[in-house]
Amino acid sequence: MPNTKAIGVAYSDPEFDSVTVTGAVAATGAVTAASVAATGNVTADSATAVVAGGASAFLATSTVGLGVYVGSGAPTVSAAQGSLYLRTDGSSTSTRLYVNTNGSTTWTNVTTAA
Repeated sequence: MPNTKAIGVAYSDPEFDSVTVTGAVAATGAVTAASVAATGNVTADSATAVVAGGASAFLATSTVGLGVYVGSGAPTVSAAQGSLYLRTDGSSTSTRLYVNTNGSTTWTNVTTAA
């Protein structure tokens, strides 16, 4: 059974395998974890405005640049193949969602219903 410690504030302690936080976690820098589980919302970059072309992302796995990017306008960000881009100003069935097809800056629109 993993060694676990429940605390009211987040901190780093190599003696314990996991940390349970009973309140909100706020950080001015990076928060690094092997995994994060939440029963509520997970909010990231909430103080960052949407950037044209997409700079904000939720990254996954050890594959560099693989994740879900958010931006306005057509995507221009370099990302791993298979990454998704959510366009905040997309107004038609073919301008709301894109997928990266080459592991660089080539994105193909995904046509959606309605």
